Amino acid sequence: METKRLIIRRFNSNDGEDLKEYAIYKESTGFDAWEKWPTDLEGCRGVAEFFAGSDNYWAVCRKSDGKMIGFISFNNINEDRHLDLGHGFILEHNQDGEDVEAMELMMQYAFENLDIVAVDTHNVMEWKDQVTPLFKLGLIEIEDRMQITRVEWCKRIF
Repeated sequence: METKRLIIRRFNSNDGEDLKEYAIYKESTGFDAWEKWPTDLEGCRGVAEFFAGSDNYWAVCRKSDGKMIGFISFNNINEDRHLDLGHGFILEHNQDGEDVEAMELMMQYAFENLDIVAVDTHNVMEWKDQVTPLFKLGLIEIEDRMQITRVEWCKRIF
């Protein structure tokens, strides 16, 4: 899938080094306590291979230089037909809302192609780099998650 500036593709086993950069970034922010990632190259290559073996994980790459700037995951769809969306972007590689651009495309894809009624995310609300793009896309905070329904998604104006 593509936007004007991005290519969103399946992971491959060569993405370990970029995932290492993300894991180190995540650890440096202090928001890794709820979900630890390996930070060594071998461990990150293992994560890349795991991601590559699934249809649920997407690498977000800039067209201009091929740099992987983040990822998006479709973690699961629950019995209420809510998609649990995950994402991670390295702030220094995110230029002019590329994270919003990528997530908008993937959420549109999900609403058009998956039998879902809402997208939920489970993010640490204090990690502003992670939740700011979600607010920009119209998600609202509900109890222990952020959410946008299909109805609200179709109403939004950008």
